[in-house]
Amino acid sequence: MKNNKYSSLFKAISEQTALPDNAVIADLGCRDASFLLAFQEAFPDKIKSAIGVDINDKDFKRVKYKKPIKLKVMNCAQKLEFEDNTFDFVFTKDMFECVSDKDFLVSEIYRILKPGGAVICVNCDWDSVVYNGENKELISKAVHAYAVTKQPWMDDLDSWIGRRMYGFFNQNKLFESTVSVHNVVETEYKEGTFGYDLSCDIAWLYKENTGALSEEEYNEFIENLKTAQANGQYIFSKPYYICKAVKL
Repeated sequence: MKNNKYSSLFKAISEQTALPDNAVIADLGCRDASFLLAFQEAFPDKIKSAIGVDINDKDFKRVKYKKPIKLKVMNCAQKLEFEDNTFDFVFTKDMFECVSDKDFLVSEIYRILKPGGAVICVNCDWDSVVYNGENKELISKAVHAYAVTKQPWMDDLDSWIGRRMYGFFNQNKLFESTVSVHNVVETEYKEGTFGYDLSCDIAWLYKENTGALSEEEYNEFIENLKTAQANGQYIFSKPYYICKAVKL
């Protein structure tokens, strides 16, 4: 995968991905289609058609994609605009937590998968994200506030989505489900890493006047991370749950 930040995560995903010849695949909530490109690169002789969908097209131009990839605007919280038994493989990443009726989305994925087709859902467990720093209470507050404060564009928010995904697919006995965890661990606080990027995202809590974190608290949070880095004590950990479900 060209984005090095995600290379180890995609390796863990691809090791669980088995595609038939002439596979038809979809990425629900594809954003800039970077994971579709990664599947295309990992399985160049297997994919006949790859469709990426997202609720808007704002990120579609960020990555230069090519055939067999096609992109489509679609709201995954509603009935999916695909025929029954269309896909051999469906992929989602960090999308389920934003959908209110998760059971309906599971049923829609079941409907559009071919018999024996597989879905892989990858979700961070946001309440399990870890930073090291001196002010434990403040760091915990900042991370938890970001995990549980719903942004305006979200239909729903579940900070425990990672640990819940297996249950959503396993409970109805329509799938044969397995789950594993890939933990991203970083020991450097620098631009382009998961930990750095998340710390920048947390700033919206005070910039949008959510009341969950003040600007002073945010600045102290950042100083804690910089100090930990300077003292050789910085660590960041982010668990991604990889749920694979095969349609029975």
